[in-house]
Amino acid sequence: MFSKKGEFRDGIYLLNHPEVPVYLIRGKKNYLIDAAFTFMAPNIVGELEELGVEPHYLLLTHSHYDHIGATPFIRKNFPEIKVVASRRTAEILAKPKAIELIKSLEKEAERSFGEVSDLEFQPFKIDIIVGEGDEIEEFSVLETPGHTRCSVSFVFPEKKIIFVGDAAGVIEEGHIRPQFLSSYDQYVASLQKILKYGDFSLALGHGGIIPEGREFLENSLKKTEEFRKEILEYYEKFGDMEKVARKIYREEYEGLGLKQPKEAYMINLRAMIKSALNS
Repeated sequence: MFSKKGEFRDGIYLLNHPEVPVYLIRGKKNYLIDAAFTFMAPNIVGELEELGVEPHYLLLTHSHYDHIGATPFIRKNFPEIKVVASRRTAEILAKPKAIELIKSLEKEAERSFGEVSDLEFQPFKIDIIVGEGDEIEEFSVLETPGHTRCSVSFVFPEKKIIFVGDAAGVIEEGHIRPQFLSSYDQYVASLQKILKYGDFSLALGHGGIIPEGREFLENSLKKTEEFRKEILEYYEKFGDMEKVARKIYREEYEGLGLKQPKEAYMINLRAMIKSALNS
């Protein structure tokens, strides 16, 4: 697994931090994929300037705060950049309540990382709305819901790499963690769709790049099924979603020493419990 800053291969770069990566592809055009936290914006812009790169597109895999945070500040420094995302992402970013939640989670992330920043997340416009099968320049789009309803993945056929955000799970503390927040069934279907690109490199939303994704994706499917089974067993035992959440929190968040902000972790965990029970 490639989990360090720098060039992975063939003009594909991991910028910022492996736990919260921003990816760069230098091709006929320059593409950024995802935008990390708001407070990381100066670091991201600084790395681009060091490389002498002016990005043409910023591709957002979904609307979560840890994937879009630096977008307004990247655009401020590179005003010609085009922001690309799904229609659902654009709709979410038009909701004042969503913006307030993003701002709150961004500040919690600052505290979690031991950072202090004067930057505050600001809403921004999506320039290009994309959906299943769309092709722009050097990439195509897959709709991969399940982690969120707004999730899309970006395929670069010539580079043999697919950027999936959190649609295929994440690696934290050496463990694959499933991420079926909006729908367990859609999440599994999206994993199976991404598996069609199993011989491609797989760029995750957290952790880095798998040189060839097939084994990881197969393991992620297995872990997803196991986690659903665990949730259902705990619910049968406790009969209460909140008790299930507290049990998993102690085992996973505290047991593995996860660095994700607690509030965000609990929001996501409760959503996955609900998804498992509804599957």
